[in-house]
Amino acid sequence: MVYMTGPTLAQDEGGGLRVSLGVQQSFGTSDNLSLGVPGSLANPEEGRTTLSTTDLALNVSSETRTQKFNFLIGGALRFGSIPSGSRVQTGFVDPAAALHYSIEAARARLSLDASYSESALSQSRPLWDFRDEDNVITPPSDLANLQGTGDRQASNFSFDYEAGIDAPIGFRLQATRDSVKYINATTAAPTDYDRANVKLSTYFRFSPGTAGVIDLSASRYNNNVVGTTEDSRSIGVGFDRELATGAMVSARVGYTDGDPNNTGGTAQSSSGVTGSLNYSQPTPNGSFGASYALTRDASGDVDTLSVQRSIILPTGSLAFNVGASSLQGGSPELIGGLSWQHQMPTSTISLSLDRRVQVDSNNDNVFVTSLAGQFRHQVNAQSSIFANVSYFLTDGSSTSNDVARTDLSMGYSYELTSDWDLNAGVNLTTRDETLVGSPLSPTLGKGTSNGVFVSLSRKFDLN
Repeated sequence: MVYMTGPTLAQDEGGGLRVSLGVQQSFGTSDNLSLGVPGSLANPEEGRTTLSTTDLALNVSSETRTQKFNFLIGGALRFGSIPSGSRVQTGFVDPAAALHYSIEAARARLSLDASYSESALSQSRPLWDFRDEDNVITPPSDLANLQGTGDRQASNFSFDYEAGIDAPIGFRLQATRDSVKYINATTAAPTDYDRANVKLSTYFRFSPGTAGVIDLSASRYNNNVVGTTEDSRSIGVGFDRELATGAMVSARVGYTDGDPNNTGGTAQSSSGVTGSLNYSQPTPNGSFGASYALTRDASGDVDTLSVQRSIILPTGSLAFNVGASSLQGGSPELIGGLSWQHQMPTSTISLSLDRRVQVDSNNDNVFVTSLAGQFRHQVNAQSSIFANVSYFLTDGSSTSNDVARTDLSMGYSYELTSDWDLNAGVNLTTRDETLVGSPLSPTLGKGTSNGVFVSLSRKFDLN
């Protein structure tokens, strides 16, 4: 399966194009790929699935001192034995494409990203796949609903343009759009949706390091299953100030008007004052910060207070934060996170733990907890062993249930040649939905899938 995880740009100061082709042949067999629940009539267990998958990905990239370009396109050929009732597709599957372009000038910069992908619901990505360069995991908003078989279509677009950098007056325009659609899904849980955001900021720089700011923003969410639309419009004013010590202070106060436009929706109007206050201070071995924010949208208001600390270690890094959040004036709940990376002579360890408020696929604010750990040990110059584990929990509400998902992957890697790599291992996935506020959910209960895999991969440089 080809995954869009962000561009990897070739280092080419001359600006010439770099072209590469990635090929991977994998064989795997798993039981109950749909994570069906034993004894369930609406969501029964599936039999064994055995697949042969050939992944192809073409990457074109270029980088100069001021510009970066990357284009990735790929897909897979999948064949095998599918159990009765499964909607896993065979033939040409999982088409995907991603584009990144950025350019910087003396007082302006632009960044553009766009992607499209199709993937099987029964082969959804594990949590550690969503780790960014800072070891922070941001799971997709519909991760709790990924169960059953069928396909998931996703498209993403982001645009960021800033002009008048360090000028007396500057502007920044940011726009994003995300869309998810499910095809032939065997469960009723997934929600097709579109989400768009736009923000315009104007900066008035009175002196070096000090700027007044006016923010105008708007967002729209469409639930394409029940036909509801939720809009939110905001205005904010404030300042950004860099202190002599290198610390940064940022403050905003504003007003948000958020409401659903369709009477078929369950969201409540949430309009009122908003604000934020942020402080960050560099230290000799990292940084320290504290923040408070009151935000509002059509799903209600969120109050969040937290402190952060990051430390650069001789063999890695450590960052943590702790605080509290409350939803719609309710009792505060603990939030926080820990990110740790450690490099040893023959091994690497990374750990990420996070609890926060996140917007789900129904555009509701929910508490989510995620944990991901990765370990790799170099046995010798050609071989290594690895173990990856993740846990994801979405807290239930008056209209949703607790959903927990666990992924475990363990295996062995061997470098056959300087170009060819062999990987083999085992996978374990569980999904457990516990009744809280949705007794009619067709996916209640616990489903487990076990599997084994072996793959052979190579990247060809075409120029």
